[in-house]
Formats: sequence, C-alpha cells, structure tokens
Amino acid sequence: MKRLADKTALITGGSKGIGRAICNAFSQQGANVIFTYAHDKFSADTLCEEIRERGGEAHAICIDHTSPDCAEEIHAQAFKKNQQIDVLVNNVGIFDRTSFLSITKEQYDSVLDANLKVPFFLCQLIARSMVRQKINGSIINVSSLSALLSRSCMTHYQCSKAALTTLSRSLALELGEYGIRVNTISPGLTATDANKSQWEGDDNAWQGRSAGIPLRRTGVPDDHAGAVVFLASDEARWITGADIIIDGGMSVY
Repeated sequence: MKRLADKTALITGGSKGIGRAICNAFSQQGANVIFTYAHDKFSADTLCEEIRERGGEAHAICIDHTSPDCAEEIHAQAFKKNQQIDVLVNNVGIFDRTSFLSITKEQYDSVLDANLKVPFFLCQLIARSMVRQKINGSIINVSSLSALLSRSCMTHYQCSKAALTTLSRSLALELGEYGIRVNTISPGLTATDANKSQWEGDDNAWQGRSAGIPLRRTGVPDDHAGAVVFLASDEARWITGADIIIDGGMSVY
C-alpha cells in the first residue's frame, strides 16, 4: 500500500524546486496532486504530464501568489478539481536581497503577503473544509532555516518565515481537537531556480558555502520531499506542532 493512497494534496508553488520534488514524491506515494504556479506554464504542464505518464493524477492552477484574493482563488479552483483536500503544503516563498535600510513598503508587502498572509488564510479555508468534512488532515508549512539564523539583506523574508513557523505551532494547538495536524519543515541552503543566480556558473562560491555544512554539501529539492511525505502520512499520526530542520547540520554551529 502506498503511503498517501486515496489522498488529495494541494501544494502551492509546485512547478519548480522543492515544490516540484514534493509533487513528484506525493504522486509516487499514491496521492492525487493539485499545485499552484505563478508564471512558468511549460514547467507546470511538464510536471502534470510526468505524473500522468506514471498513472497519477495532477492539476495545475496558475495564480499570482501576492494578489489580495489569492487564498480564496486557490481554494475555489482546487475544489473544482477535487471536492476533498486531505493534505495542504504551503510551499511558496519569495524573497529579494535588500538591505534593511533600503526595503520599501512595496517589497515588504509583497514578501509578507506571499509568505505569510496567503498561507494563513489558505490554512483557514482548507481547515474549515477539513472540519466540515470530518477529515483528519495534515497541513505542512515550508519555512526556512532563515527563520532561526540571521542572514544579511533578508530581514523581511526572515520575519515572514519566522511568523510562518509560529503559525504552524498555533494551528497545531487550535486544530488538534479536529484531528488536523500542522507541522513545519525548515530547509537550509538548497540549490533551486529561485537562487540560481547564487550558484550557477560560480562553483567556487557555492562550494565555499557548503564547506560550513557538516555533511559537506548543499541541499537539493529531493532532500526535503521525504520529510513532507512522512508528515503527510499516517506514520506521523501523533506528530503535530513540530519543525523539522533539514539543513545538512548547518544549524548545529
């Protein structure tokens, strides 16, 4: 029996990077997959095709993750695809490197809206549906090691991710009585499309950063998917309010 058989999972930001790895891992474990993406229709269509070729079910939703009605629109479109959501993964995370003294209100709003406001209200909408349908669901929020360790020129991003981690703990407390589990993963330094400018074409710089990681390498998206599958599965049925740090040991220093 596959670990997520007969479950439907909604993953935000699923067309690339960690989100794409999660979509593939969920599909391989038997879940029906619904994911959102912002711009790259080709990547989204390709992922759907890959999953369907393996005999799985996948649907993509194009959305602006910073729009005021984003959570409501994702919820509405997801339920047009499937009338039951068993697992929600809030994976979207946007950032820009700007010094604290130079961050504008527009930059702040954009990052906080996508990284915190949308997950907050999407959790609320999906949790209401889970309660109404009596689903013992699982919500997994993708935070960041940056929520725990300070990084220069990422103040607004770090604030949004720290708040997301706290949101998970608060929801674990409030939703536990309904059998809904809420957990977090916090990825460390991972090579994705979002940070390609940092590692593409400059192996020395990226290797220099990995030298400070006990396992002596930076992460790849697949390094995180297994933990999310576990948290979504019945094997984690007594785990809620947890934050799993996946960083190759970087945070032990």
